[in-house]
Amino acid sequence: MKKNIKIENQLLEMIQPKIQFIENKFSNGEALTEQDVSTLLIKSAFVQINHLDDRRDAIAADVAQLRLDFIDLAGKFEQLGSRIDNLENRLDKLEDRILALEVRFEAFEARFETMEARLQVSIEKAIRTNIRWTLGLITFSLTLIKIVELIVQK
Repeated sequence: MKKNIKIENQLLEMIQPKIQFIENKFSNGEALTEQDVSTLLIKSAFVQINHLDDRRDAIAADVAQLRLDFIDLAGKFEQLGSRIDNLENRLDKLEDRILALEVRFEAFEARFETMEARLQVSIEKAIRTNIRWTLGLITFSLTLIKIVELIVQK
């Protein structure tokens, strides 16, 4: 690339005096020969080639920058992938903890139901005992009142 520019510049320097002559000739309104036109075309081709070389170099630099950008982007995607994996691991651990809590809650619920059933049995037993005592006292009181009434009547 750059080696050719040096050679092209030397060639342009070689034809530059002829280009000056042709430009002066054209400015004076003189007719140009076929060789003059060819020389102008050669200069134009060199200018165009240099322009295309500059564009090619700019495109090559852009492509190199794009490669760097893609490498950077790939690194960012890898980081994102590892962060997603980390998040998935954390979610899995959270899910395991939720399942453990559900098992503990079910065990607590079973213990509560057992305690509720025992409490219900104890309450029923206490109510029966209280009803028996109450009925017994009422019966005793009525019997005592009847006995006292019979004694008083005699």
